[in-house]
Amino acid sequence: MDYTDEEFYMLALSLMDEFTAYQKIKMLEEKGSAEAVFLDLGKTEFYPHHRLQQIQNVIKNADMECELMAKNNIHAIFAKNIEFPFRLRNCPDYPLVLFHKGKLDANRRYALSIVGSRKADKKGERRVCEMLDYLTLYKDNMVIVAGVASGIDAMVLNHAQSLGFYTICVIPHGFGHRYDCNVEKRINSASCVVSENRFLFGYGDRIYEQRNRIIVGLSDAVVVAQAKNGNGAGLYVGKALDYNRDCFAFIYPNENSQNEKCNLFVEQDQAIPLYSSEEFLDKMIWPWGMYQFVIRNS
Repeated sequence: MDYTDEEFYMLALSLMDEFTAYQKIKMLEEKGSAEAVFLDLGKTEFYPHHRLQQIQNVIKNADMECELMAKNNIHAIFAKNIEFPFRLRNCPDYPLVLFHKGKLDANRRYALSIVGSRKADKKGERRVCEMLDYLTLYKDNMVIVAGVASGIDAMVLNHAQSLGFYTICVIPHGFGHRYDCNVEKRINSASCVVSENRFLFGYGDRIYEQRNRIIVGLSDAVVVAQAKNGNGAGLYVGKALDYNRDCFAFIYPNENSQNEKCNLFVEQDQAIPLYSSEEFLDKMIWPWGMYQFVIRNS
């Protein structure tokens, strides 16, 4: 698998965990290229903790990453590539590199993520199925983005795949991480699997928060199908607000705590209420024009 020198240095920079995504982007903007960043790291006093041996280790790790990708049929797409997901690249903390298995086709006209509780019940499943059923006619131009957990994530991937949607599953670990057989089967059912983490990356601080930003960043809008207090759906909602994405939540009137968080998102003006799937297209303002008009006149 051949990469240009600039792509290789960008891969190496992406592996430097001591810098945040924001810092890496700023360094690239200041120096103009990833190669120039490494030249600067090796000579300037601005980064005194980076000695030559440390930089050599990073380069060695990047070489190893290339070998692991080639051996395991993992591909890398770089932020400067025209094929890189444009929605994600417009985020202030986009990853320099996305690793993926399967054809990455994230730049379709419309992209939607459906998120929610790991302990979703039949009501949550019904919301997911109704939403996807309603959008089936437009699946050829749409990307459905989801995580890998049980509950809503699993429901989204299973039903979307059964309907023929193009799906992207975003994993929080590297591709070398082993999941249990049910989760592995779910991951492999997606049209494409992506991760921003190196092959052997297992666990780290805020990995789910970092993964969630990728899911939101790949999407035009986020729909919370079902959530409860303490559920991680709040991370999706917060990131949707940060990225100026539309956020929706299904309303569950007079329901138990399983669904209280959805109602709370709406009460706090963090999400647009949905009482039915049919309301989504009436309330969603797509960046690419009047999707409602296409729907009603197709």
